[in-house]
Amino acid sequence: MIDWDLRGSRTILDVLREVDADILALQDVKAEEERGMKPLSDLARALGMKYVFAESWAPEYGNAILSKWPIKRWKVQKIFDDQDFRNVLKATIEVPWMGEVNFYCSQLDHLDENWRMKQINAIIQSNDCPHILAGGLNSLDGSDYSSERWTDIVKYYEEIGKPTPKIEVTKFLKGKGYIDSKDFAGECEPVVIIAKGQSVQGTCKYGTRVDYVLASPDLPYKFVPGSYSVISSKGTSDHHIVKVDIMKVVRSARWSKKTVKSKTKGCKDDKHLFFKKNMADI
Repeated sequence: MIDWDLRGSRTILDVLREVDADILALQDVKAEEERGMKPLSDLARALGMKYVFAESWAPEYGNAILSKWPIKRWKVQKIFDDQDFRNVLKATIEVPWMGEVNFYCSQLDHLDENWRMKQINAIIQSNDCPHILAGGLNSLDGSDYSSERWTDIVKYYEEIGKPTPKIEVTKFLKGKGYIDSKDFAGECEPVVIIAKGQSVQGTCKYGTRVDYVLASPDLPYKFVPGSYSVISSKGTSDHHIVKVDIMKVVRSARWSKKTVKSKTKGCKDDKHLFFKKNMADI
């Protein structure tokens, strides 16, 4: 589970400062109401970000969204029913020069794909506006692996007592028209090794990809080609950072691109959108 010590030699704060995100999605974050939502509130303040939090699987632990920009609205939706302790945290963020971005953060069940399907169905059915979905789906994507690599994964999961890996959730989302940010990958960070027979970097300690940033159909934003990457969490978590940039689609069907730090006259800004996964739910 995520926790951080702001006095440590290498902390979550250090890593996230280096990433320099505009928007963050976090799972399994600790926030103690009796202590002013610390340590989450301390992290947000140190990063200069606003935050919203939704308690999830255990008291004081849950999902959080942090943003450098104003969070105009937010709500918590339970998934799949009243007996399911997991939720999806939904925030509408006002991004300068771009307008509103609907950003959802969730974490699906870590054991049962059938239950994950019920959860993702509940999320999809409830959404009435285009959005970005970030979180730990805990389901694999078959296109990431060769048949030999998949066989090795299944065997390894069996050896360590994990449920057989499944791909139904990712297939379902693709069928619904969701766009996977990994299709916009750039150069890989050499620290995060790609296993033989695998086309993408893993995001968890088992080397598989279980963390995703997805765009729903009709979203007025696009992932920036070459911007997706998996960044090492440098020992602060057993999951790595999934990073991707987005930019708004203008009416002329051309993309207007610019970096946040160096403003170019006559262009709109790219806004950096990141997903940080911090959990040990496997």
